Amino acid sequence: MTRKSFAIVCDSTCDLPPEILSRLEVVCVPLGIEAGGRVLMDDADRDEATALITRHKSAEVQKLSKERILGVYRRLIDEGYDHIATVCTSLSGTGSWGAAEQAIAELGGGPCVLRTVDAGVASVGLGMVVERLAMARAAGVEFEEAVARARALAREVRFLFIPSSSASFVRGELRGRKNGLMARASSLRLRVIGERTLYLLTRGEATAIARSTDLSNLCGRAAHAMSSIAAQEGDLVYAVMGMDGSKTLRTLEKPLDTNEFCSMRLGRGRTAPSILVNTGADVAGVAFAPYKRYLEAGAGGPLPKGIIYPELAPK
Repeated sequence: MTRKSFAIVCDSTCDLPPEILSRLEVVCVPLGIEAGGRVLMDDADRDEATALITRHKSAEVQKLSKERILGVYRRLIDEGYDHIATVCTSLSGTGSWGAAEQAIAELGGGPCVLRTVDAGVASVGLGMVVERLAMARAAGVEFEEAVARARALAREVRFLFIPSSSASFVRGELRGRKNGLMARASSLRLRVIGERTLYLLTRGEATAIARSTDLSNLCGRAAHAMSSIAAQEGDLVYAVMGMDGSKTLRTLEKPLDTNEFCSMRLGRGRTAPSILVNTGADVAGVAFAPYKRYLEAGAGGPLPKGIIYPELAPK
């Protein structure tokens, strides 16, 4: 296999399947979860880790360390790469952004040029940025220009998602808005009445845009938000995320399948355990970006309908 002009690194929260990462020649560093004194990795232990989270067992994300990403960089440098781009997110849940920045600082002044791209989103939204950077590289775009295109796309990607009502992400968001006693009371109320929240994540900031006990209402609001953006910014590309059998995912896909705006679906990603730890197993979401910006980021590379997430793409 011919060595590419520059290396691309990401972590497993991109939710890209192994065969696509291999085809794109992207180095993916797996995160994991810690539970019961064990560490289960997103790749090798995916099924066991997912089953554990589904059973509501206590677990925490094993964040990416500086040492692990530093080892990846040094291996790539030894293979002859003198330019490396890392696509990750500055969201606190993974540690990938901080680890990459620390590793780059330690390697500073060396012969290799290292750049980071903050996707500002997670899951399939991160995967979209990774895939477009790989397509720009395949089209012969030079390193700095390809990185600039990926950063520009990252600013355009939005991620609408509905976590489980008892998810640690929701509890953390409540703690950020209320004092301890009020936050615990609100968390209990959410679990008792089954209220769910629709969040918008973009540029590293998550905003609650609607709350309801009616899941269909929230999913309809997500589709309506995409329609409003499409009316202003043109056709969209999107990918959905969620687990097989998820009620939330089934409910979300209904208004997306019957939407009245022009869009192209890129498939469905199987959510990494390191994401499920924070969102709950019944999470579902949709990442999207303007078609034109997505195309530009990949230097006009072919649009991969059903190719980014092929085994989960619609029939």
